Amino acid sequence: MLKRMTITLVALILALPALASAKDMSGKMGLGFNLTDAPIGIRYWFSPQAGLDVGIGYESNDLGQENAANFFLEAGIPYVVYGTEHANLYLRAGAGLGLIDDRNVPGSLGLEETQTQLLVTIGPGVEVFWGDHFSLQASHGIGFRYTSLPSQYADVPTPGAGEDSFLDFATFGNSVTELGFHFYF
Repeated sequence: MLKRMTITLVALILALPALASAKDMSGKMGLGFNLTDAPIGIRYWFSPQAGLDVGIGYESNDLGQENAANFFLEAGIPYVVYGTEHANLYLRAGAGLGLIDDRNVPGSLGLEETQTQLLVTIGPGVEVFWGDHFSLQASHGIGFRYTSLPSQYADVPTPGAGEDSFLDFATFGNSVTELGFHFYF
């Protein structure tokens, strides 16, 4: 069943661009926002159908005597499946890395250690162009987050003790308050 759905999805992705007349952004780079964890980003279109997104994020929390910091890096490939002169419907596959200070995680042990998170997402989005240089976008989809815990978690006598990692699955979506944007050069 899953194999059949995957083959159908790949065939659809490959067939739809033949019908599309996407806004040609080839060779343009845009500075902007794509993901809340990695909000400082760029998008570069290397062809009329495909581009590359890269974003970084940093967060530092004051704990009194010291700070606890988180770092995020995310990359994705938007692939236009249908486009018009003013908007592109795209499918975006992304992957991210988060280095999270355990003291910043609610319900954690509060260790001076780092949790590592790997994120994989896929979902459709729309980028609407307002002139030649500015665009707004919204997206949604599904994602998997793999979290690797510090080794001390294996020694704690709590439910789930002995676990050194876990995998979460969730849908995501950006609302009006989280619209992405890009300013293209």
